[in-house]
Amino acid sequence: MSTPSLLDALALLGVAPDATEAQIRTAYRKRSLQLHPDKAKDVPPDIAAERFHSLTLAFESLMDPDTRASMRERAEQELARKQRQSAFDDRRRAMAADLERREAEDRQARVERAAREKERAQLVAALREAGLNMRVERHERLLRDWQHAAASKKRRHSEAAAPPVGENDGRVLVRFPVDQRNELLGDAAADDVSASPLAGALAQTYGDVKAIHMRPSRKQRSEVSVIAVFSSVGDAWRAVNDGGDLRCPHPLLADAWIGWCDASGRAGAPPAYFRYGSTLSAAFV
Repeated sequence: MSTPSLLDALALLGVAPDATEAQIRTAYRKRSLQLHPDKAKDVPPDIAAERFHSLTLAFESLMDPDTRASMRERAEQELARKQRQSAFDDRRRAMAADLERREAEDRQARVERAAREKERAQLVAALREAGLNMRVERHERLLRDWQHAAASKKRRHSEAAAPPVGENDGRVLVRFPVDQRNELLGDAAADDVSASPLAGALAQTYGDVKAIHMRPSRKQRSEVSVIAVFSSVGDAWRAVNDGGDLRCPHPLLADAWIGWCDASGRAGAPPAYFRYGSTLSAAFV
């Protein structure tokens, strides 16, 4: 059996680490009376003998100064190791606690950041909605002002001595690329195109067309010219207003140019009714 450690020897004898030799002997005598195999009847003989032998080894170890010094050194080393381990465990627990604290703070920061972002998004949405409402109100106000001004101008000019609307003031010139000839004119005769898709598109978009016929040309051109006469000068004005900028809403008229023309079919100035005052055309918007 190996020599017991100092702590084990002290525990077997029940003495303190700084016990004197006399105290060790006294403790040994008391313990030997208790653990002697002849006295110990509550355990098997082999276990009692082994326990008494351990007590004897502990006593001998503690009575030898060198052995006791060596045992004390080992005990101190073991105590130092346990203290280091305890300090390490304390640091590890402190690090774990610090990590948990930082993770909790990070989670809280993320929650707060998400709340701020949500609040900011709600504020931005509210501001956009408020701005949209302001723009809508402004546009409605401008529209009301414009309508009021237009009505006032219409009343003033209706009382003025404007030139009468002429018989040919609804005449317009329509030009479109030659590769759209079949699409817009179809199988219509060379001059009579009143039943063509072009006539239907003009009537559907702007109003009744009294007549529509080809404009004669002796040259081979890259575009086709057609003269259309609207029943209403206002319909003609709307057609020119859109077609002059190539923005007719009808798909067939997307590439068609529409402008005023004179009695000979050439592009010309607006009728005298429209030249009388620039605001007169507002009546046909």
